[in-house]
Amino acid sequence: MSEVERAATCPLHQISPMHPELLACPTGLNTRLRREAPVFKDSVSGIYFVSRYADVVSMAMDHKTFSSVITGPAGRGTSNLDDPELAEIMGEGYPNVDTMLTQDPPLQRRYRKFVDGAFSPKNLKALEPYIEQTANKLIDQMLEKTARGESVEFLEDFAAPLPLTVIASQIGVPLDDLHLLRKWTAAFIGNLSQQLDRDGTLQAARDIVEFQHYFVEKMDERRARPANDILSKVVNASINGEQPLNNAECLSMLSQIMVAGNETTASAFTETMLLLINNPQQCQSLYANHDEDMIHRMVEESLRISSPSANMFRRATRDVELGGVVIPENALCFARFGAANQDEATFPRPLEFDLMRDNLREQVAFGKGVHHCLGAALSRRELKVSFRVIFARLTNFRLPADQSAPNFAPNALLHGLTHMPLAFDVVQTP
Repeated sequence: MSEVERAATCPLHQISPMHPELLACPTGLNTRLRREAPVFKDSVSGIYFVSRYADVVSMAMDHKTFSSVITGPAGRGTSNLDDPELAEIMGEGYPNVDTMLTQDPPLQRRYRKFVDGAFSPKNLKALEPYIEQTANKLIDQMLEKTARGESVEFLEDFAAPLPLTVIASQIGVPLDDLHLLRKWTAAFIGNLSQQLDRDGTLQAARDIVEFQHYFVEKMDERRARPANDILSKVVNASINGEQPLNNAECLSMLSQIMVAGNETTASAFTETMLLLINNPQQCQSLYANHDEDMIHRMVEESLRISSPSANMFRRATRDVELGGVVIPENALCFARFGAANQDEATFPRPLEFDLMRDNLREQVAFGKGVHHCLGAALSRRELKVSFRVIFARLTNFRLPADQSAPNFAPNALLHGLTHMPLAFDVVQTP
């Protein structure tokens, strides 16, 4: 019996939501917890899992009670800094600093205002031609693969490289170095997953230190010769007479922008494609009408169902009652945005891919409150522009019969497919 099957019927106190199988396939457990224990304490980790929409939103909107400043492994993203070899590797780099995602106001606002302008509506609108150009280029490469009789892997061939290319161009990283960004992103994601063994943790630490030294060199270049990119804005910004950021602060911000700017969007791309395959009637309706409103609805409904940023840690700053449960001061909590987005009380028939929902604006895939995702608008823009291109050029999406079906990777915070094989036809132009 799988852990997912066991968790459907066993006593609640025997369930650990941090089990890898339940992190990869949380839907059934989320449903059970919302109904039976919306604020559930895991007896193994001691974490309080919060699953109902109203409670998750309440947590997200109250940063004074539920802080984003986390100490210990959950906050550091590493499993054991008492390991001498790990400490030696990390000692060659720069210290972790709490900035945007891992800081509370007013310091959190100080960091965010250094980069908010880079994601302004004006700047994002100006990015659309580049996103469209990148999408067309990647589709061209996919078609070249099929012409050679090769299989297309949508995650590797489109979903991952598109947002990575866009965020690299905005940060100011040469496109020749995309493979490095991909490797470093994987290292950060591996730490966030809390699923790495010791060898994996050590390798992730080496990759992160490599990332730090690479960007310190780039930061020195931008201080001497500023350019029109996020890197220059971060290292040279001084707002309201404040001191410029130091290297450790810059690196923290850049790592968060890099991961948030590509990994969650890649996951959203792949699950949107899977939803289109599994819901052919909805897909056909989009081909019949994929105007701006319908594309917007598709993106919002897909984000609601997929919730790539499925969970976020919070720390209770005081004893607080939530959902009838008293959470003690300094307890670690999990705001389960993925569970909230599938709450039947807010989204009837939550597992249905329904483009005509009347409350799509209420979905919380990008969080809520002061920690609403900085890159949310960029991610939406990439998804909307790219799927307009996809619908114009490709059709009849399907999973190849001779390849393994997609599945999800276990990760404590993020939710995404491990792979996405794809077959399709080319849209025939008159």
